[in-house]
Amino acid sequence: MRCQKFVVLAISLVIAFNLPGLAQVAEQPVAIFHAFNQNYNDVRKFVCQLADRGYSHIQIAPAQKSNSSQEWWARYQPVDYDVIEGKGSQADLQQLIAQAHKCKIKVIADVVFNHTANLGGGDNFEDLTKFPGLTQNDFHSAPGNPGKKPCDINYSDGNRNSELNCWLGGLPDLKYTANVKKIQKAHLKKLLDLGIDGFRFDAAKHMPANVVKEYVDYINRESQGKTWNYLEVITDSDTRADDYKWIAAVTDFILYNSMKAAFTSSGDLRSLRVPTAIDDSRSITFGRNHDTIREINADAINPYDDASDSYLATAYVLARESGTPLILNWDNADAPYIKTGVKFRQIMRQRGKAGGNVKENVLAAVNSSTVLLMERGNEGFFVVNKAVGKFDIPMLDLTLTNIEGCYRELRNNFTVAVERRQNGKKFVTRWGTQNRGGMEVQGRDALYFIREPWQQCQIGR
Repeated sequence: MRCQKFVVLAISLVIAFNLPGLAQVAEQPVAIFHAFNQNYNDVRKFVCQLADRGYSHIQIAPAQKSNSSQEWWARYQPVDYDVIEGKGSQADLQQLIAQAHKCKIKVIADVVFNHTANLGGGDNFEDLTKFPGLTQNDFHSAPGNPGKKPCDINYSDGNRNSELNCWLGGLPDLKYTANVKKIQKAHLKKLLDLGIDGFRFDAAKHMPANVVKEYVDYINRESQGKTWNYLEVITDSDTRADDYKWIAAVTDFILYNSMKAAFTSSGDLRSLRVPTAIDDSRSITFGRNHDTIREINADAINPYDDASDSYLATAYVLARESGTPLILNWDNADAPYIKTGVKFRQIMRQRGKAGGNVKENVLAAVNSSTVLLMERGNEGFFVVNKAVGKFDIPMLDLTLTNIEGCYRELRNNFTVAVERRQNGKKFVTRWGTQNRGGMEVQGRDALYFIREPWQQCQIGR
């Protein structure tokens, strides 16, 4: 019997350690603040405020020495992986990490391993001797012509060969030789030794999946499974999330496109009752990111015409149980309800751990193309109104929901009561004051409610 138990345990361990869903050992972030293109010393000054707001992680700009241009995209054009330079020195980065850890914030480093920099200015040729430690044999080049661009990427030719072997624009594409792997792993080790808690792999879909897996495995071994990693995978005709999500969490551009269609003026929020998204609760979700903003990116991916639509999509992302929200620093500053959404998400995480029902469910109780109502079990709820005008209904039947009791809106600090009547049905009997029930939401706004003791709703009665 003892031998049988040992065999069963051994088999269970083998299965567990080979399940894709268990590859991520570290706890999933509550929300990630993207300190997009910010200097490390500047980030250090406000990182503790992020902890107070509910953020668990902060993502910093790539650390390696890069193209010397001051444009944001230059950070994504590596020159020397052995040197930390650009948004701060190695000492600056170490001080930022120490301050973040003091405030219980974890730091995610952005790493760029698919390519190096375009230093010559042209898209078809690069002097490959400009990159310390790398040789011409470490790059994809045209046959017999080192430094010559070998081919252009075709995102819809039915295979992934060009995505993996051609240059991304004019950026020299790296081959994963023993030398390249040694240099890039040394960069990962340097960052881990400085205290980095996780990694974002830029342009991961342009790297072979087995190489990305090798790097993630290396990180997990060196950190003893304490890092949280994710991959930038922009889905297209040739690349699916399934190609990489077995390795680590990936960016959810499928959900982004669904939200973009729903939150624009002609869209219908009812399409998000069962959202089209990557089937992975870890996926990185966002209302927008630096790749989708037309003002800074000539090749922006499905950009919003009105940035405030993306803010409302971000509010929705923060309300959900599923996904890992990535919040752009600009948006955190510009939309007050986004800060509230981060705190709401933190509270829901805490209550879920304590055994509370925080299951995400978009409700049909409000049947509107411009208003979405989501419950988080009975612990909270969220409502967003994308219309310009106020949404105001005098009666709201919540009988078929988990919502019941007293709830407080986090940003405006008013209470809502949901009570069961003698006929067994539940209605909103108090919305802000005892004189009105139903629901009232101002135009272009998002509200987050958390359950409170019933006594809070009896004040003023």
